[in-house]
Amino acid sequence: MRVDGGIKTYGHFKPINSKRFLNDCHEYIFHFTKSGRVEIDRLGLGVPYQDKSNIARWSHTRGSDLRCRGNTWFIPYETIQSREKERPHPATFPVQLAEWCIKLHGVSRIETMLDPFLGIGNSAVAALRCGVKKFIGFEIDEAYLAEAKRRLHAL
Repeated sequence: MRVDGGIKTYGHFKPINSKRFLNDCHEYIFHFTKSGRVEIDRLGLGVPYQDKSNIARWSHTRGSDLRCRGNTWFIPYETIQSREKERPHPATFPVQLAEWCIKLHGVSRIETMLDPFLGIGNSAVAALRCGVKKFIGFEIDEAYLAEAKRRLHAL
């Protein structure tokens, strides 16, 4: 990731060792609702204005120093030394990604969170960090389930 037009890079992306594919720097996010009319909390993960004069110039800010983050988020993966020990699942995502999805939906509106593919429990960790009261997760692999439980008990 290049920031500020310079050559210095920030963060760590999930590497793919391939001569045919680029490294993944994206995830798809789907927000499923019963009606399709559920509003999102755009400022739930808002960012401060770079130019503070925008706060006074635009009435929709209502004096708040937060703007919508937009649809491109940079969430770096934590650097690991051992995939087997630290990320023992082939399809992980950063816990912060799940946290931001929870916040975007609106933490106060979440009664129950469901992850039908729990893996090593990143979504469960995010739910716990965000104060979601009820979480349900399904995982058929006993080793991944054990790792998810271990991670939750460590919090």
